[in-house]
Amino acid sequence: MYSFLKHTHLTLILIAIVLFILCFYWIVTGHKNAQKVIFKKILLHTHLTIALIGLGLMGVLQINPFESQNYWLIEKIGAFIGYLILVSVALNEKTRKGMRFLAFVGVFGWIVYIGQLVFSKQAMILLG
Repeated sequence: MYSFLKHTHLTLILIAIVLFILCFYWIVTGHKNAQKVIFKKILLHTHLTIALIGLGLMGVLQINPFESQNYWLIEKIGAFIGYLILVSVALNEKTRKGMRFLAFVGVFGWIVYIGQLVFSKQAMILLG
């Protein structure tokens, strides 16, 4: 069960990143697919599934994020929320071009931060 959840989680993360880059490219270039809502809905559902599978992994591994050795998980959840906010800013066609580009770069900053938290399992902000 753990292996299936972990690999599904990682695969969906990769799909979400690729789909985000593709949607952003379409918006910047004015491609006709940028007007289609279906791709943003797929990205939204991918993010929701990533979150649910992450909760499933916490249950399977019996990890309590409120224990001091697991504060990194609370930071990961907070960083995921920050990532979601910047994704919505970057993919909003009403956002100015400069702000959209900054949000695009910021999304990858959050992805790197989440990756660092996952590999080190050491909280950087919430020091326990």
